[in-house]
Amino acid sequence: MSAPATESSAAVAERRDPHAVLEVVDVSVRFGGINALTDVRLSARDGQITGLIGPNGAGKTTLFNVITGLQEPTNGRVYIADGDVSGLPPYKRARLGVARTFQRLEVFGSLSVFENVLAAAEFRHSWSDDDTPPRQVAAEIVDRVGLSTVSEERVDALPTGLARLVELGRSLATRPRLLLLDEVGSGLNHDETAALGDLMVDLVRDGTAILLVEHDVELVMRVCDRIFVLDFGQIIASGTPAQIQKNPAVQAAYLGADTHAAEGEPA
Repeated sequence: MSAPATESSAAVAERRDPHAVLEVVDVSVRFGGINALTDVRLSARDGQITGLIGPNGAGKTTLFNVITGLQEPTNGRVYIADGDVSGLPPYKRARLGVARTFQRLEVFGSLSVFENVLAAAEFRHSWSDDDTPPRQVAAEIVDRVGLSTVSEERVDALPTGLARLVELGRSLATRPRLLLLDEVGSGLNHDETAALGDLMVDLVRDGTAILLVEHDVELVMRVCDRIFVLDFGQIIASGTPAQIQKNPAVQAAYLGADTHAAEGEPA
């Protein structure tokens, strides 16, 4: 696959959002003859939760893969903070402060809750200038995500909802500046979902930017500052939660559908 074309200086200047920690500029992805994403533009700002919603197969997870370096775009660029990261591998993006969870749960099932989070804290300790002991980091995060009572339990023995919180905790142990959450609320009950929403709000107050993919529309509308709507690989609307709820195109494409179905997008 050929490398994406380089943007001109004028195009970069036009693109810049002084508040954005993430900018996706004209990203397209094709799988054979299928356009998974087409000219997608999206940004996530410091101190905000940005929602990314859309029907099953819209391309949301594919876009996450582009942002984190797991999928090379056919065209377009990705900017993290002040830099173009389009050619960087995933581990270098992680060291710039990018972390994510996955639509399909990714945890170390044979390890305990604490050990899962500790692993991420130790990875970060190996390359960062932060001298905080990894075990201290892990203990603080396990408590913050509400898993202290099960910290010594094997993760493969936990309900899916709690295992997703383990994955979230592991992501937080890398001290991300940009956190991508892919259906992290799946499997949580009402009270757990409410607590998750409160946690996300606290995280952005601490300076983390969050990009949230979530089928729980009530949660999205409650916590998000801005929302982008993806349909058939294209952004069809963006705005505040109130603007998105009133948008006829969004209502037709997504809000009137079953918003709690499991997503089955191409990887």
